[in-house]
Amino acid sequence: MNNQVNVMIAGADMGGLIASCALHYDFQNRLLQEDRFRISRLEKNTLTMEDVEQCDLSGVEYVVNATLHDTEASFAFDEKCKKQGIPVIHAVNLGKAAFLAVGKPKGYPFSEVKKRNSDEGSIGKHEEDSIEKNEDRIALDSWNADIFQRKLGKYISQYGMFWQKPVPWIDEAIKNYSEKSFPQLSIGAYIAAGYCVNILCRLAEGKEVKYFPKFYLSPLLEEV
Repeated sequence: MNNQVNVMIAGADMGGLIASCALHYDFQNRLLQEDRFRISRLEKNTLTMEDVEQCDLSGVEYVVNATLHDTEASFAFDEKCKKQGIPVIHAVNLGKAAFLAVGKPKGYPFSEVKKRNSDEGSIGKHEEDSIEKNEDRIALDSWNADIFQRKLGKYISQYGMFWQKPVPWIDEAIKNYSEKSFPQLSIGAYIAAGYCVNILCRLAEGKEVKYFPKFYLSPLLEEV
């Protein structure tokens, strides 16, 4: 892969870590070759529809969405990329772990995470009812990061149960964070950055990656 790959990274905090990791992916040989990626940035953790409309994707080959996914605009951004045939890597900080999903332009939409139904979940009915009531109350105002991360947690849990590969710590996290999102720890952000750049390299080299509804989930540090 001799030519630079044009990548747009949306997201301020974790987006900055991903950009830095991408630009220093091969620091040992960096003086002997050009940077692999040409990075453009949309340095906002929360996107607006105006941001999406004004975003110029000309020449962009891959997009990383490392925003908080806390507004509908984040998913509108995903749709804009898909319409232009651009794969999108969604990177999410789960505290001491990280979740990444690669959206294929003509594949399963990442926005399906929003529709996750708790009735299919693996946690207890009492906990589900409590969580759903909290989500309904919050949803009266607007979609936000707390709701997104709980919906994502349910998606991970249900996916694991379906394929008989349960993720117990996700179920526990859904209970513990029924009224708030996963803590945004630097550990999770750095893990996400490393995973993300590895996926970018594989995409750029034409290697196989998992596309959503499949995903990448790092283990908790306690389980390593």
